[in-house]
Amino acid sequence: MNTIYFDDRTKALHHLCEKYQVTGGGRVDGCCFKSPAGTVHLLPWRFERRIIELKKIIDSNTLEDISTMRFCRMGSGNLDDQIYREIDICEWLGKSKVKSIFAAYNGNRAVNMIIKLENDVSCSIECAVTMPAHADAVDHHEIIARRGVAFDRAVDTQIPQSSIYLYSGKTEKKYTDVDSELFGLSAEDAALVRAAFQALVEPAAVPDRHEYLLMLVTCARSSEKNKTPHLIAQEG
Repeated sequence: MNTIYFDDRTKALHHLCEKYQVTGGGRVDGCCFKSPAGTVHLLPWRFERRIIELKKIIDSNTLEDISTMRFCRMGSGNLDDQIYREIDICEWLGKSKVKSIFAAYNGNRAVNMIIKLENDVSCSIECAVTMPAHADAVDHHEIIARRGVAFDRAVDTQIPQSSIYLYSGKTEKKYTDVDSELFGLSAEDAALVRAAFQALVEPAAVPDRHEYLLMLVTCARSSEKNKTPHLIAQEG
């Protein structure tokens, strides 16, 4: 069997389209899928295996009566991007929309948030962008219920582990393939490609949450400014 290794997300997407005879074109640009039909804002974290497995545990009622979720993500780049991601995961796993947000910032470097969902599930989220630019993000997601606790990392794991480590002289290389059809891509890049492929295969199943999530990020900033929880007025 010939194995193809990818170092480009768009090439990997085109490979999937050719393999499964999916028509349409486009390219992966950041967290967006751009095609002649327009731009789709992707939610790639929903295609990460560890997050999917948490979702399955919740949907199967293996965990009963979720009360609290505890999230943490540390990386580099833009803090609002981290908040955007974690709030979407919070609503997706919690199966409810945000009712209120209370946020405390340390400038544009870190934030602690307490989120209450409309179904009364509470979520604490810590985000920071204090890591070096090329360092891998460190995160974990914990679900606490009346019966059961679930994590997306091994218990007591602080640094995400790789499958293979190669040490040669003064260099270190790490390899972790998470998708049997997308060898060579990082877990986050593979998730982006899968999200873009879903946008091509079943556009109606890709939720348009971009403006809504931006609004929630703005509400977090408003909470910091007013030093009070920000109540979210949901339509419908």
